[in-house]
Amino acid sequence: MRVSRQLAVIAVLGAAGYGGWYAYQGGHLAKMPVVGSYFAKAGGPAGQSGRGGRGPSGPPTVEVSAVQTGRIVETRESVGTVRAYESITVTAKIAGVISEIGFEEGQKVKAGDMLVQLDAAERKAEIEQAIAEANRAVALRNEIAIKLERAQALNRTGAGTTAQVEDLTAQAKSLEGSIASAQAQRKAAEARLEDLTIRAPFAGRVGTRAVSLGAYISPGTRITSLDDLSRIRLDFAVPENLLGRLKPGQTVNATSAAYRDRVFKGTVSTIDTRIDQTTRTVRLTAEFDNPDEALKPGMFLAVALEVTVKDDAIVVPEEAIVSEGLRQIVYPVKNGKVERRVIKLGQRQNGKAEVLEGLQAGETIVVLGVQRVRPGLEVIARPLGSAPPPPAEPAPAATREQPSRSSLNLPPAISSAAAAERN
Repeated sequence: MRVSRQLAVIAVLGAAGYGGWYAYQGGHLAKMPVVGSYFAKAGGPAGQSGRGGRGPSGPPTVEVSAVQTGRIVETRESVGTVRAYESITVTAKIAGVISEIGFEEGQKVKAGDMLVQLDAAERKAEIEQAIAEANRAVALRNEIAIKLERAQALNRTGAGTTAQVEDLTAQAKSLEGSIASAQAQRKAAEARLEDLTIRAPFAGRVGTRAVSLGAYISPGTRITSLDDLSRIRLDFAVPENLLGRLKPGQTVNATSAAYRDRVFKGTVSTIDTRIDQTTRTVRLTAEFDNPDEALKPGMFLAVALEVTVKDDAIVVPEEAIVSEGLRQIVYPVKNGKVERRVIKLGQRQNGKAEVLEGLQAGETIVVLGVQRVRPGLEVIARPLGSAPPPPAEPAPAATREQPSRSSLNLPPAISSAAAAERN
């Protein structure tokens, strides 16, 4: 009885194995919901290949691309601090009491606009006094001039004396000096009066004010700040080994955490004449247009300095490069066969890599499928990004040739009667 059960189990397993093999050859497994998806990913029962795959018996299919030339920019990154193109702290030159404030906080002003007016009553009185002194001296000079003319006339007729003429001449010269002194005092008073009016030396935007109307201020007291933000300067540093390739006019791209999607473009304006002995860096100053005043003095910016620009650099997709230790390998395709080439790389940019040595423009290299190729292997080259050829339609199930049991070299099925005899 035990032997019959074993024979029955063997018969069931043999039938199941045959049924599975038959279903696989006929493509019935691909129609099942779960198993079919597995066979579809694996390429189907016929071993069909997808993108960059291998046919059942032919060479592998790879995607290739021609080596091209493009623009490669060598950049060096740094950080920098923004400062205004022109920036001052507005202070008082002389002491006085503020009688008028001519600006609002954050206001844009023009060059020459009045910012603060100090009390000028005393200075105006000094000017009026100087004018009065000058007028008095002029009147006396005119009176002495008349007396001098009379004395000279009398002296010519013999009625006058030479001493009188000389005395009047001396008085006239003294009054001329008094007139000049009064005019100088007037100019000095007018200059002091002008010092009481604090004006903007250049166009810009004022900051917060630190004084109030009627306040007494002494020389040097901070009134407000004035910044020209139409242009800004950016100070940053780069390693000294770049000094030989630095020059004014190089492009600088800067970004700020405050404006994540915006790139500010400027140019190098100044290269410092000294190297920092502590950091071994050279300081650069770049200038940026800032028409909307988005950049403020003191802001922190990430800087990318364009050191060199190559418009005809040889570039390849990064997917085509295979790293083997310190070497970089690509696989050119010539006459349908793969070669192995060691290359030297330069800059990487936007998914492209610059090739300094080892490739020429126009050569064809493997981009997708590099893990399945080796030197001397024949491949089917398909342009990068092209659609793979559609798979062949399977033959209808009714027309497939049913394999005979004898062609499968399977042992004959054991009948129940034979099994009973063996018991």
